[in-house]
Amino acid sequence: MMAELQAIRVRQAEVCNDVEAIDRVLDALGYQGDLEGRQVREHRLVIFVRNELRQCLLRELRKGEPLSSRDLAERICAEEGRNITDQRLVMDVTRRVSKALRLLRQRGVVVGVKDRMGRFEWSLAS
Repeated sequence: MMAELQAIRVRQAEVCNDVEAIDRVLDALGYQGDLEGRQVREHRLVIFVRNELRQCLLRELRKGEPLSSRDLAERICAEEGRNITDQRLVMDVTRRVSKALRLLRQRGVVVGVKDRMGRFEWSLAS
């Protein structure tokens, strides 16, 4: 039953992403009609309180292994008990993680080295 529940959650996240993509396409094409049951685009989700994301990032990086922004985002989502199969959520958290890491790099707290695929591998500065 747990495997079935997980499969349903994955499918639900996929369908939700598909519906949002269709809404964006209709908006981009200038559709003005009224779609029954159409949801209004939501504002940015508040996931982290002030400095919480930075603290989570530093805690994960203190474990010693260099990680990409995406890896860090997935670990943070899992730690928070969120569904990591929700691509929109993971992409949103990844963007926030990337920005937070860039700010930490400017302060000299972390360093980022590009891997062979062009992604940054983040670690604590020495």
